[in-house]
Amino acid sequence: HEGPQCPRCRRRLCYACGFAMLRATRGIILLAGAATAAAVEARGPADAKPVVLITGGTGRLGSLLYNQSRADDRVGSVKALVTNTTAARETLGCDACDASEGIYLGDVTNISTLEPAMVGVDAVLIAVGASPDATPEVAKAVEVGGVQNTATALYRAGGTQAVLCSSMGTTSPDPDPAEGGSILFWKLNAEASLLAADLRVAVVKPCGLGTNEGGQRNLTVGQDDTLLDDLRVPIVPRADVARVMIETLFHGAPKLRFDLCATLTGAPTTDLSALLDEARYPTR
Repeated sequence: HEGPQCPRCRRRLCYACGFAMLRATRGIILLAGAATAAAVEARGPADAKPVVLITGGTGRLGSLLYNQSRADDRVGSVKALVTNTTAARETLGCDACDASEGIYLGDVTNISTLEPAMVGVDAVLIAVGASPDATPEVAKAVEVGGVQNTATALYRAGGTQAVLCSSMGTTSPDPDPAEGGSILFWKLNAEASLLAADLRVAVVKPCGLGTNEGGQRNLTVGQDDTLLDDLRVPIVPRADVARVMIETLFHGAPKLRFDLCATLTGAPTTDLSALLDEARYPTR
């Protein structure tokens, strides 16, 4: 039985809002449902600007996502999940660097630490990744478990959208350590897990990350690592990756997964919505 459509997330008896819908339609009272209903009610009207959480907020990509999201007038409030308040103060410019400023201490491998940050959140931009020298156990815990925990915590809180920064190079069965190594296997697992979630999902898979200013390059999208063969220098500025990730929040596709890179020539890409239209798969 599908039941009525949730007025907030538009799903039918979704697990995020479904308990509240059941209570309204069948008179069923569940403790978990009461808590979830309260979280959903705290979210405000469906047409409000989205509340966004960035995980990995003090990283090079995460800090760009944080600052760009705050500067985007389409976005409501912006939160950041960090592992160190000193780094948050230096990178994000916070003062108290606590919940009063939308800064939350947490560890994606521990789902209980994510729950306070998720209250009222509509979308999560995931910029957490394991370091290249991490052990396989740590890499799996961060890359796969961390993404699963993030999706679960978001879903339980009534959020509807997750955007993951993964990586190109995942089609190789034995990637060179200099090009990502075994971490790419865990990233591919994280993609599959997130895409299976009952959320709007975008997986952005950039080529090599550069430090150039965003908005100055011609961006191109593709599938299955073909851009690595097509481009002489496969590099894209992190700032442009952040721009594209934020744009996915306002694109209509329920699921997106695509490679992202930049060309050495061509006019700078300004219409990111059109770029995301090109990224749809399969194409018509």
